[in-house]
Amino acid sequence: MKFKEGLLFQKLFPSFLDRVLIGFFLLFTTFAFSQVTLKVDTTHIRIGEQIQYEIATKNTSKVIFPKLEMDSLGKVEVVHSLPIDTLKNRLYKKYLLTSFDSGTYKIPPQKVRINNHNYLTDSLLISVGTVAVDTAKQKLFPIKSIYKAAPKTWHDYTQYLWWVLGVLVLIALIWWLAYRGKKVLKKKTKILLSPIDEALEHFGSLDKKQLIEQQKIKEYYVELTDIIRNYIGKDVNIPTLEVTTDELIMLLSIHNKSNKIGIEKERIIQLHQFLKQADLVKFAKAKPELLQIQEDRKTAEIIINDIQSVVHKPVLDEFGNEVIVETQEQRQVKTTRNRRIIGLIIGIVIALIIAISTISYYGYTYVKDTVIGHPTKELLEGEWYKSSYGYPAISLETPKVLKAISSGVPEGARQFMTSNASFSYGSLISGFVISLTTVEFNEQVPLELDKVIVNAVDLVKSQKGITDFSYDEEEVTINGLSGKKLIGSFKAIDQKLLLKQYIFINGNAVQQLSFIRKENDNYAAKIEAKIEKSIQLQKLDNPNSKEKTSNKN
Repeated sequence: MKFKEGLLFQKLFPSFLDRVLIGFFLLFTTFAFSQVTLKVDTTHIRIGEQIQYEIATKNTSKVIFPKLEMDSLGKVEVVHSLPIDTLKNRLYKKYLLTSFDSGTYKIPPQKVRINNHNYLTDSLLISVGTVAVDTAKQKLFPIKSIYKAAPKTWHDYTQYLWWVLGVLVLIALIWWLAYRGKKVLKKKTKILLSPIDEALEHFGSLDKKQLIEQQKIKEYYVELTDIIRNYIGKDVNIPTLEVTTDELIMLLSIHNKSNKIGIEKERIIQLHQFLKQADLVKFAKAKPELLQIQEDRKTAEIIINDIQSVVHKPVLDEFGNEVIVETQEQRQVKTTRNRRIIGLIIGIVIALIIAISTISYYGYTYVKDTVIGHPTKELLEGEWYKSSYGYPAISLETPKVLKAISSGVPEGARQFMTSNASFSYGSLISGFVISLTTVEFNEQVPLELDKVIVNAVDLVKSQKGITDFSYDEEEVTINGLSGKKLIGSFKAIDQKLLLKQYIFINGNAVQQLSFIRKENDNYAAKIEAKIEKSIQLQKLDNPNSKEKTSNKN
């Protein structure tokens, strides 16, 4: 079942106007002459209203419809010339006419050319009336200017500002803990590269440079000895870069003996010999053979591996079990990781405390609707507008200005009305509808409130897709005008909807104001209650008088 936005309510709940007027025997005023037929929906209008002027003829191959000739005074105007339509072997040409001067005007016969022959329509008298205004009862007011809402200030957005700030702070905290912590961890991991691993990595880099093949023997020995000096400085913890070979060997021997490191004397002698050989290459321009260079490369790696095995021999406890000793860098990384985890937990706890406190104070539904969003909540808390609709006027405050819609009344029924206006907002698909209709009839049309209600209820029950409809009636009085309020419910589009409808007979006019909302939508219920408090009706003091006041919105 499909429903069209805006017109949905009028299609689902036609006013009593539609039911009554469709029941009348209404026909267009018809004039016929030979093969040409003339129809109009009315010959009596008020200033500015429109007449539908239609010329029909048989569907033949050569038909030329006229450019209308209006009255001799030029008071009747053609508003629009509609395209030619075809139905049941007949051609129809429609024109919309209007006039802005009161009086009676004669539209002359129009010439229609069919198969190279001219045929004339009949002439037509049109009566254009005015709207009488009783200035003793109805004061004249100047046209109101367009209402401009007061400019918004930052106070209007305060409630959203706190939510945005809270979310941003939480996102920033999570980012810092998750991503910044990773960067710190990577940095610390690089520092954690052990001296032996760093030395072996440098050995590999030196081999890839192919300095020996390029006959850069001096540069080769400079880098080779730097690798050994850096390793001993870091792993044995003695200064090695700014001392001579003899000084380095002396410091290493003293440190080895005083700290009981356990480096064998033969290994220290081997290191001394290696560094001396390297000094000859670096400073005395000695040029060792290729085999000697390769042997020195192996000796350098053997020396640092042997020292590493002695310096880092496992520490055993009194039971002979190995004791794991953490380095300072390892302790820093572990501390950073623990802080990151603790910070993340604290952030989550703070977020939960804020969420639980907010839900406890405002309620889960309010918080959910505020964060995720809810259409009727936004309407309720947004800007409201006070407007008057139709004649007799219904004034009320709404979260959105109601839009004028077509009431679906047969065109021929307009001669029984003096005014007709319908306005609506929302749709059944969204589960929220505000609809308003005001129709003023000629005095010849009898109106009874009970019959209006019976027809309105029957129409709701008869609609396709509407089930389980039930309602109660209540007497209601607004501005001294008595009417009825229907309170009901029904099912449509797989949801239960509540209906509330105000119906008044005001003079010789029917006024209807309807609300439809979802059963559990508390925001829509508050909107409905707020609108109900604002309803004001323009009461017609003398409904039997031919001269009635007018209201322009």
